[in-house]
Amino acid sequence: MPDVAKLKKRALEYEQKKQFDKALDTYTLVLAELDEHVDEADVALYNRVGDLLLRRGDVSEAVDHYEKAVDLYTDGGFFNNAIALCNKILRNAPGRNSVYYKLGKISARKGFINDAKQNFLEYANQMQKSKHLKKTFHTLKEFTNLYPNQTNIQLILTNQLIHKNRKSEAIEQLHTLYDK
Repeated sequence: MPDVAKLKKRALEYEQKKQFDKALDTYTLVLAELDEHVDEADVALYNRVGDLLLRRGDVSEAVDHYEKAVDLYTDGGFFNNAIALCNKILRNAPGRNSVYYKLGKISARKGFINDAKQNFLEYANQMQKSKHLKKTFHTLKEFTNLYPNQTNIQLILTNQLIHKNRKSEAIEQLHTLYDK
């Protein structure tokens, strides 16, 4: 088992020498060694590997590493880091719709209602465009459960349900709105 600290040092030296492919290979070994035992400092390595992959032109693989870092930061309660990485992902891969959902959930956990609303709605809209109606409805329901006073979203959900001939669910939503 290689010494992770030595591998990190070697990767940094490769970076300083502008030997980015060697640095990338070495960081990848570090991440493989860490496996599931990643602490906050090591989460930044996913971001670093993503940056190196992006520099090489491997946007999809870079974004995969960024998303892994987002998940780890979120799990660790480092929401600002996770939000920053989500924004980085959206700058580099705007079609990565799942990031809007993650960003909505993170914003909700931080108490940023407007940001959560914007991102949940964007994700729901993208899911509707791609004909993933279950995900659309689930997302809107999740937001209304998180923020029951946001009746305008519940009305959007109700209209969507009516439009898709899911009348019993729409009536349920209308009853909930009426009770409020």
